[in-house]
Amino acid sequence: PNELILSYDCQKNLVLPKIPDQATYYSRQLYMYNFTICLGTSHDHQTKDNTFRYVWLESCRPKGSNEIASAVYNRLKKLDLSGITKLKLVADSCGGQNKNSTIIGMISYWLRNESPQTIEEVELVFPVVGHSFIPPDRIFGRIEKETKKLDTIIKPEDYCNIFNNYSTIIKLGTVRV
Repeated sequence: PNELILSYDCQKNLVLPKIPDQATYYSRQLYMYNFTICLGTSHDHQTKDNTFRYVWLESCRPKGSNEIASAVYNRLKKLDLSGITKLKLVADSCGGQNKNSTIIGMISYWLRNESPQTIEEVELVFPVVGHSFIPPDRIFGRIEKETKKLDTIIKPEDYCNIFNNYSTIIKLGTVRV
């Protein structure tokens, strides 16, 4: 009861435009990035209130540790952590995004300067590669089912309309942390 679990992951890069013509495979496409944070365990029902999706285009920002750390920091600042003593962060072992000094530094800063006094412990969990299935993966599966049904996706908003069915959307770079 005094523990909160946040699991997070990036979905595979989403291409724009997505059209049925094979010629686009060889032409330059724009990627849309989707980073999802889920609150709770894998047994919890996923709703817009406990699932948060940070989205951005590769033309605006890269997909690196700074963006991931910014999104996690933003979510930590907005959480109600009343009565929580232990925070567990679960992510895949991607060194470029999750398993690095940028994330450790951000968590250290948050603990020292912004976390409630009740937080006694933060645990980072990196499940075994290839043998894990974390809550964001369930959401990614649902999104992929819906995008496969669509022949054409032209604008970022087309993806956001799908995302909106499953989570609260935050456009990275437009929110002050």
